[in-house]
Amino acid sequence: MSHKKPYCKKSIEVLEHIDPTKKVRVYRNLNKDCVSVRQDGIVRCHADNVVLKDCKFIVSEAGQKKVRKECRKNVHAFIEGFVQDARKSLELLDFTWEEVHYNPYVTAHWQLSQSELNEYVDEAQWVDVWVDQFGASVLAFNLTYLHTNNACHAA
Repeated sequence: MSHKKPYCKKSIEVLEHIDPTKKVRVYRNLNKDCVSVRQDGIVRCHADNVVLKDCKFIVSEAGQKKVRKECRKNVHAFIEGFVQDARKSLELLDFTWEEVHYNPYVTAHWQLSQSELNEYVDEAQWVDVWVDQFGASVLAFNLTYLHTNNACHAA
């Protein structure tokens, strides 16, 4: 019996497979080269693109330690938020996206890609996550940062 999950091209299609009143956790699925969308602990669908609102950037410290110890990636970093139709984000004026990334071997948490600062990203009003044949990107708007004294350390 096949338990293949639905595959969505756009964020609006993801809304058909989840409860839009509840938060989801999204992560890059390296095995399927897509974004996996999990709600209530269950992967509901896979997608090329997911737009989220009222987001939190999460890294499991235990999962990160395991990745560094075994040098093998596992699912331990997420972006949590409410799935939106991508067109809603286009309604905002003066909208500047900032690229955010996380590398478990180099950084302890999510951070800005184009910054020399070691500030960790905690939350964002909007996040646009996509994966295609050329790679993946996480773009965020209206960020807040974690208050920490820890600088990023290479593993």
